[in-house]
Amino acid sequence: MTTDATATLIPGLEGIPIAESSVSLVDGAGGRLTYRGYSIEDLTQGTTFEEVVALLYDGDLPAASRTEAVSAEMESARALTEAQIEIARLAGERAHPMFALQAAVAALGPRQNDFEQSLGGIRERGVALVAKAGHLVGVIAQAAAGRPYDGPRPGESHASMVLRMITGGEPAAEHVAAMDTLLILQADHSAGNASTFTTRVVTSTRSEPEAVVSAAIGALSGPAHGGANERSLRLFREIGDPGRAEAFVGRMLDERERIPGFGHRIYQVKDPRSIVIQRLAESLLVDPEHRKLYDIALEVERVATERLSERGLWPNVDLFSGCVFNGIGVPVDFYTPLFAASRTLGWVVHMQEQWDSGNRLFRPRQIYVGEAVRDFVPVSER
Repeated sequence: MTTDATATLIPGLEGIPIAESSVSLVDGAGGRLTYRGYSIEDLTQGTTFEEVVALLYDGDLPAASRTEAVSAEMESARALTEAQIEIARLAGERAHPMFALQAAVAALGPRQNDFEQSLGGIRERGVALVAKAGHLVGVIAQAAAGRPYDGPRPGESHASMVLRMITGGEPAAEHVAAMDTLLILQADHSAGNASTFTTRVVTSTRSEPEAVVSAAIGALSGPAHGGANERSLRLFREIGDPGRAEAFVGRMLDERERIPGFGHRIYQVKDPRSIVIQRLAESLLVDPEHRKLYDIALEVERVATERLSERGLWPNVDLFSGCVFNGIGVPVDFYTPLFAASRTLGWVVHMQEQWDSGNRLFRPRQIYVGEAVRDFVPVSER
């Protein structure tokens, strides 16, 4: 709130540390992402989302028995009441899935609003939110498609439940494995991204966990953060053929339009998540129509990289993720809600870390540039 002329404004808090965290590390220069020290490349080699839930909460890779325990906890915690299902379905019929999810998560909150008295259950509330967020995305997808509610099944993994409920079909094993990979890739990305920073800020006000996650979903809904995966696939569909990509992208760049899925505030090289998704796409996208979109994406990458790499802009996770989501039957409007369901894990772990750090209220300053003190004039004299 200073008027000090010597104060320096840092737009977007660029480069300003906002927390100490041991959850994940984004190495922008080296092009690496690690969770608790383990590379994202290793963690997506047959690992399940439940294993990563255990890893992020416990700090170490879980033994088989620990994974089974976390899986059972999530299966039990994902249950929703009839009223919660109805709220999600009503929202899913009337609003964009991200807004529906934000409202449905907020509606999970308790009648009281005094979370500091319930801190002993912070981990359980967090795991429950991870489990319920995936369930809610499925409920909203069913409502948006006009299908009846068909909820979780006993023994069903998180990835399988989410994919089956969204698509309305019995998912193939390779599609479930792909969903596990996509959920893991998007589970966390340091404390500084917009939605996780939002998590930290709202947590610092001592809000209930459901309010924290709902606020984070609002931050993720913006196209500058979570919505680029939808925009990239729509771009590929608009281009229509790999042979048209060079001229189409060239024209966009000449007109200074943004290429969705290109550029990142941290990575100075290609996003390592994009590399993992390409590995997945190469093995998974065998259907000609799905492969065609991926081939268009590869051409977009080639043309844009030639023009943008010298400016430090490289493919990020959103360039190819839409191709894989499309290949496993996920409607385009649900790419970002699935991102939110995955990132809920990172949000709730950061919520706990924020509390563990002492949870000091965020209160940055502003530089006031408005009018100085002025004399008030009654309305009769104006």
